Amino acid sequence: GCGNSALSHDLHELGYPDVTSVDFSPACIAAMRARYACCPRLRWAVMDIRALTFPDATFDVVLEKGTLDVLMVEETDPWHVSPRAAAEMHRALAEVSRVLRPGGCFISITFAQPHFRKPHLAQEAFGWSLRHVPCGDRVPGAFHYFLYIMRKGQPLDPSDLALGRRLHQPPVPPDQPPPSALPDDDEDYLLAIQL
Repeated sequence: GCGNSALSHDLHELGYPDVTSVDFSPACIAAMRARYACCPRLRWAVMDIRALTFPDATFDVVLEKGTLDVLMVEETDPWHVSPRAAAEMHRALAEVSRVLRPGGCFISITFAQPHFRKPHLAQEAFGWSLRHVPCGDRVPGAFHYFLYIMRKGQPLDPSDLALGRRLHQPPVPPDQPPPSALPDDDEDYLLAIQL
């Protein structure tokens, strides 16, 4: 899901010479190949993130920025993700896990808050550890984004395992409130709301 972002080229310029970028759109990939023809080590491929054609254990690092969010764009309630969206997310993450080398790192950058995203990432089948870091300015009223870091071959924390299992539980009845935010979410701005 590289889109027309300059991120791949920026990584190349920062000293990462071996970068492969994929996107679902043939027009997008053609435009990026043309734009960065001066960098032959940048590779571009038309591919669906849910069915990558790379061999197993191809990459040391997989980086996505907002691509997984596309799989959730039609969801109307982030507390109760549809089985279809959960399955699509699982397919994409299973592909990431498959193409990641042992010891490799998957980095996901998104505005999706931990209590919504971590259950999808915290699946034992992916064989990775999980941690997240809030990023961006902590200015009152401003949004921050999240960096999720998964390390292939390291175990999930027991609390993350529990989150992953919750994803597959039946929905909470409508008369019950949604689950509370995780205690480590550092969402202290909620305490500042004056009603």
